[in-house]
Amino acid sequence: MFKRLVVGLIKGLVIGGAIGAAFHFGLGLPVLAGLGGYLVAMTAGATAGVLNGKPPWRQAIWIESVLKAVFGLGVGALAFWAASKYAPFALPFELPGVEAGTPWTSLPLLSAPAVAALYGAFIELDNTDEDDEAEGGSGKKVRARVAIDEGEAAYAEDAAESAELGL
Repeated sequence: MFKRLVVGLIKGLVIGGAIGAAFHFGLGLPVLAGLGGYLVAMTAGATAGVLNGKPPWRQAIWIESVLKAVFGLGVGALAFWAASKYAPFALPFELPGVEAGTPWTSLPLLSAPAVAALYGAFIELDNTDEDDEAEGGSGKKVRARVAIDEGEAAYAEDAAESAELGL
């Protein structure tokens, strides 16, 4: 579970960093407040939803990826609103093209990775892959017959039933 959390955070930071860098350096928009900030956060959430968890190119997974992307649009908008309203900390240092004192939420280079990392971690924690189920032992159980005494047989049957019931 911790491994999934770390993988989701790293994937989200990379995805959000790429989106933020594309806006900041590629498009020359280092500061986007208001509607522009919402669009960046929604883009980061949707992209993190598509690329985190199960890959969309697997058979019959594209529907799940589309749903995660649509939900990511809402998560991105909600995260941007919450950060803008309750955590609009001023940047204490300068970045290329950005003055000190600018709220961090209006910088795509900082807000997009934050949104994508949080949503990516959530998606990865929710992801249940078939390989993980096989490793965790939740797959098929192997049963073997072993010759034991009659006294031990009753105890072994009770132990097996308790194990199946999760007691």
